[in-house]
Amino acid sequence: MNKKFVAGISLAVVAGATFWACGEGNISKWNTEDEALEYQYGSEADAEALKKEGLDNCLADDFCKMEYAPYFAELNGETPGETPSSNDNGNNPGPNPGQSSSSVRNNNPFDIVDASSSSITRRDDDPLGDQSSSSEEVPITGLGMCEPVTTPIDKNTGSTKWKFTPNLNAGYTAIDFAKATYAWNFGAGATPATDGTPSTSAAVSYGNSGTATASVTVTIGGGSETIQCKPLQVNGDPITGCKCTTEATSVDYTATPDVVWSVTGCTSASMPLAYNWNGTDGSESFSNSFSAATDSYAPKLKVGNSDNTVIDVTCPAVKVTEGPEYTIKESGDAGEIAIPQGTHSVTVMGPSSLTQCRFECTAGGPLTVKLGTGTTLTGSYYAGEGVSAEFCKSTFDLNASTDVSCKARWN
Repeated sequence: MNKKFVAGISLAVVAGATFWACGEGNISKWNTEDEALEYQYGSEADAEALKKEGLDNCLADDFCKMEYAPYFAELNGETPGETPSSNDNGNNPGPNPGQSSSSVRNNNPFDIVDASSSSITRRDDDPLGDQSSSSEEVPITGLGMCEPVTTPIDKNTGSTKWKFTPNLNAGYTAIDFAKATYAWNFGAGATPATDGTPSTSAAVSYGNSGTATASVTVTIGGGSETIQCKPLQVNGDPITGCKCTTEATSVDYTATPDVVWSVTGCTSASMPLAYNWNGTDGSESFSNSFSAATDSYAPKLKVGNSDNTVIDVTCPAVKVTEGPEYTIKESGDAGEIAIPQGTHSVTVMGPSSLTQCRFECTAGGPLTVKLGTGTTLTGSYYAGEGVSAEFCKSTFDLNASTDVSCKARWN
């Protein structure tokens, strides 16, 4: 892990008193402030020990070792190839032919190369300084995105942090983003109102319910971008007791194309309530018409009140088939079918002249079988019951507590 440089904590001098390194390998150029800090460490022997510690720490970190390989090569008297040395005064070669016109990183981690103009913008040598103070700061885009870590939250009592996620394809490395500055604007009603350092903000609470918006200005490598964050839902008075139900669990859309869901039991101190199904405002009920089979479908329901509270309510899913899932076409053992645990659509195709019918199921252990909205069969290994003749000429839901084998007997 490479962390942002913090003066006075785990500091060490590396590369012949030219760079500072933190204990986890993050290197920044030497400047006058670092020179002043050196006096903290007393004797020349102490300084030399500090240098060795910094070098060892960076070499032990694969990321740091790879990032600063040219400097270690120079320190060991080796030729670093085409990689510019740390004292090249910015005379770096331009981008390779065919290179993208976006800003890219040169091998020197302290330079940014603009491939469209072959120009180099030198980054602020002082990693502790305010990069936004550059008189030539330019707007940049595509640095990343930000969003609340937790949403929704309750006003006053709840809190969230806002998090910036860098786009590492924007021409900057993870080290660049670690050294960047972040100026947050949390919007109206926020506590604290501002917080301007880390890429993940301090915890923020809001005194107003509704949608809260925030933004972060990221300053990096001589440029900056203000990024609008994804919205945060701040809830006021709570909504409780909501329950979404439907009578269907499995339907044959060729016979029953429409399925209805209803929400009941919602209460709140801030009335009236509003209902939104699949992004469209509606009432306490919702109907969906199916024209194709699907393994699982459930509408998305949000319930709101007059204090800007919005909650998600989970609705049960329905399996939709084209025709019945299971069909019993013959009487008795000849028509026996295996049905897995759960709710399934079953059609019994008894003859039109049918006058009597019995429905039976067996299992390897205790079982409960519910036939549609009516008969429930229970037993240790076997359950059966006489049902109406019309039942054995219909399609219904069968809800089994375990895997079962079922059949119908008619004459």
